[in-house]
Amino acid sequence: MKIFNVLLVSCLFVATPWVSASNLPEKAHVSVSGIAKILVKPDTVKIEFQSIAVENDSDDAKREVDKQVQQILSKLQKGGFDQALLKRADIQMRPEYEYIEKKRTPVGVKATRNLSYQLGDVTKVNEFLQILVKSDISSIGQINYALKEPVQWQLKARDLAVKDSINKAKGLAKSYQAALGDVYSINYQTNNAQPVLMRMVESDQMVPSYQNNEITITEQVNAVFLLNH
Repeated sequence: MKIFNVLLVSCLFVATPWVSASNLPEKAHVSVSGIAKILVKPDTVKIEFQSIAVENDSDDAKREVDKQVQQILSKLQKGGFDQALLKRADIQMRPEYEYIEKKRTPVGVKATRNLSYQLGDVTKVNEFLQILVKSDISSIGQINYALKEPVQWQLKARDLAVKDSINKAKGLAKSYQAALGDVYSINYQTNNAQPVLMRMVESDQMVPSYQNNEITITEQVNAVFLLNH
């Protein structure tokens, strides 16, 4: 069972900008915004990286890239990782140049293959990064922490936001010596869970130890309640 934190944000409104005067009831009423924020530990992570080789011709460059990919697959299998989760794009080729005495000089052909891996166990990120380093991967890109089932957490946050709106409306009604009546209108727009992105260093440097951060899910429900005197 995941551990998550809940933060209810107090935000009371007697008149709110999300509803126009023409949409308000003629009877006594109160309009409120219920807000809830959930902090959830991510349970999946996508790691993006590149296999890059510069050789004298395109065939040699392609073979070197293919060799790196095969090294990764072999090490993934030995490490208990599912090889099928490694996604491979097509190899891109382009001439490579360097400047010698301010003159652009061709040095070969550069082959690049974009790769990614969807890791279902976020505790194994550092272990996976070590595999990339040992496979001579020279460019490691983003680490994208996310949730396997974000909808269930959004629904949980929405329910908390609804309860927050009801509690606020009841509190205001009581303060004005009125009783809370029926719901007149509800305004709701969902907010998607925001992933946690991290940018990696070049793999020839020391691989850092990455800890997955919390993903913030915020939901807001705006409601108008009638008041009974």
